[in-house]
Amino acid sequence: MTAEDAERELVHTRTITCKAYRRRDGLWEIDGTVRDEKAQQVPFRSRPPVQAGGVMHLLSLKLVIDSDYTIQAAQANSSVAPWPDCGGTDVSYGKLAGLRIGPGFNKKVRELLGGALGCTHLTDLLGEVANTYFQASWPERTARQWSLAADPRNWPDQSTLSFIGQCHAWRRGSATLRQEYPELAEDTPQAGQ
Repeated sequence: MTAEDAERELVHTRTITCKAYRRRDGLWEIDGTVRDEKAQQVPFRSRPPVQAGGVMHLLSLKLVIDSDYTIQAAQANSSVAPWPDCGGTDVSYGKLAGLRIGPGFNKKVRELLGGALGCTHLTDLLGEVANTYFQASWPERTARQWSLAADPRNWPDQSTLSFIGQCHAWRRGSATLRQEYPELAEDTPQAGQ
């Protein structure tokens, strides 16, 4: 135990796990799980408490996605939840099939599953599952683009480079961008490099 631990008490642990699998049929299967474990008792008015060490949520979301960002199938499962109604929207996540992950995706998800149409925790998990798909499939997508054109400015699928400009390391003019994709970097470094 550290000195810092002596000054604080663990009361809750949220664990999010996402695993990506490449299937033999060429599709991607992404399994996401969110687990909320309580380190203290949680009382309720209408049901028995969740005891210290107990699980409040164990929710999973599985997406099957093709190599062009389109969800082929989606399945949610509320294994452990505080209320019987919690799993009532699990089947609704099947509505994600046919959606393409990219511009407009979050808006469409809110239309289909926002508010009482879905589960806050599962819908939040969807973002992590989508990010896991991008991380898992990126090496294959870039290899496919490199095989088509040596200059990334000529890649047929420019969405492969959609991360550029979306974080500090990949900002326009950054050393990272100049090193990895010099064709796409601005000549003038930005402040803070």
